[in-house]
Amino acid sequence: MSIVPILFIVAVVILAMYFLLNKKSEDHDREGVVKEILKKDAFAVDFGQGRSVVVKLFGISPAAEAEMLDDKIFEFLEGSLRGQQVKIKPVVVDSSDMMTAEMRTLGGEYVNAVLVRHGFARWLVSEASGDGELAEAQEKAKSEGLGVWNPAIIQLLEDRRNSSEGAQMSDDEVANLTVDPEDLETKE
Repeated sequence: MSIVPILFIVAVVILAMYFLLNKKSEDHDREGVVKEILKKDAFAVDFGQGRSVVVKLFGISPAAEAEMLDDKIFEFLEGSLRGQQVKIKPVVVDSSDMMTAEMRTLGGEYVNAVLVRHGFARWLVSEASGDGELAEAQEKAKSEGLGVWNPAIIQLLEDRRNSSEGAQMSDDEVANLTVDPEDLETKE
């Protein structure tokens, strides 16, 4: 038996091990700093590479503008995330500049679930059906009537939908309705 086939096999094994050990994968957790709140569910995160990556939160749908929670949501995000170090677990990497991910604080708090727990977002079952933390967070928010689950907001949106001018409105149109805070006070 010649030594050439053995050397060839050894070289292939060494090369394969090199690529396996040095594999660049986007599915591992990455640490970064939240530089900017872009939207209710999207952030500019700096992973120390000199430029920020847009990270959209996986498995949630933030409250619609009509639900009058924007100010509270942005205040919460600014106070708890801007400038903070976070761990990002990419779920879908669209490009080197954009990904959809799960976000956790360094203390282990699951940011996606925190937004749902406060009623600032809904769990997207179609996107994250197996995420038990999001399911549990939504059940708690619903049972406590928080945010998007607040009965007063739900009733106002339904009243607008059922009014003569809103009788033919779709769910999307209802979700984008605005509610005057004075209307909310007269309902209570």
